[in-house]
Amino acid sequence: MKNARQLTEGAMLGAIYLVLLLVAIYVPFIKIFALCALPVPIILYWLRHGIKSGFIFSAAILLLSIIASPAGILTTLTIAIGASMTGYALHRKQSTYEALLKGTAGYALGVTIFWVLTQAITGINIIDTAQTTMQETMQEVRTQMENLGGSIPEERWGQVTEMIDYIFVLVPTLIAIYSLLYAFVTQWLAQKIHNRQQKEKILYPPFRRFNLPVIVLFIYFIGSFARWFNIDPNGGLYPFVVNITEFAGILLIIQGFSFMFYFAYERKLAKVFPILAVIFCILLGPLLLYLVRVLGIIDIGFRLRERLSSKK
Repeated sequence: MKNARQLTEGAMLGAIYLVLLLVAIYVPFIKIFALCALPVPIILYWLRHGIKSGFIFSAAILLLSIIASPAGILTTLTIAIGASMTGYALHRKQSTYEALLKGTAGYALGVTIFWVLTQAITGINIIDTAQTTMQETMQEVRTQMENLGGSIPEERWGQVTEMIDYIFVLVPTLIAIYSLLYAFVTQWLAQKIHNRQQKEKILYPPFRRFNLPVIVLFIYFIGSFARWFNIDPNGGLYPFVVNITEFAGILLIIQGFSFMFYFAYERKLAKVFPILAVIFCILLGPLLLYLVRVLGIIDIGFRLRERLSSKK
């Protein structure tokens, strides 16, 4: 009876996955929504049936992907790792944040595999090609401005070029951010569907409870200190230091936002206030985000939440 139920559910979720995959490949208008929903069948099956059945299901949808196209195989490989890790973590009754971190790592690994396989198949380095295209585009803009009688000072042009190069150095950080957001959305969707169909309730804890370990603070300070030295931009150490520092800094910004929600909860303020504060900080950009990062640093380093609670 149990095996029959697993087979039935597996066939249903596999069919749903195949439909979503075909939509993601061939229907551009709703592609983004299909891609967000694509990991959900995998997460649900791993969540409900565990590792052995999950591996069989993942192998089956990989074979189904051949029906779609070669792009379908690459897409499935990209998302299956993160979705499987998320589903298995939830199956083991681990916290939703642990599942989120494992899913993030899985999706980042999947994107890296996609990048490597694409380069091996086509012989084209996506990052180098994009960087070259960007530089050529900027050079064309500069030429057009000069033809129209305008000019860009050499110092300013050098700053623009350095900024473009820096953005491409941050590709690992951008992959990590994308993976984190994608993992959050897909896990949230899977939890919503699972909770509607099962008696079990799996929920993200309130955002105000988000609290980073102190090690993130140490990583950020060590990376920031290392950047004071003249590290060779062409060396292997430079991208490592830059990416680990920037990613730790982003996590500290999230910590700062979390403290805003915690402060509002402790002071019994309406939820709209921290939400508006977050939107305001994001829209106004770097300066306010830097202050939010400082707030996150103070929160971790000086245990602001404990101090706030003790004053009640």
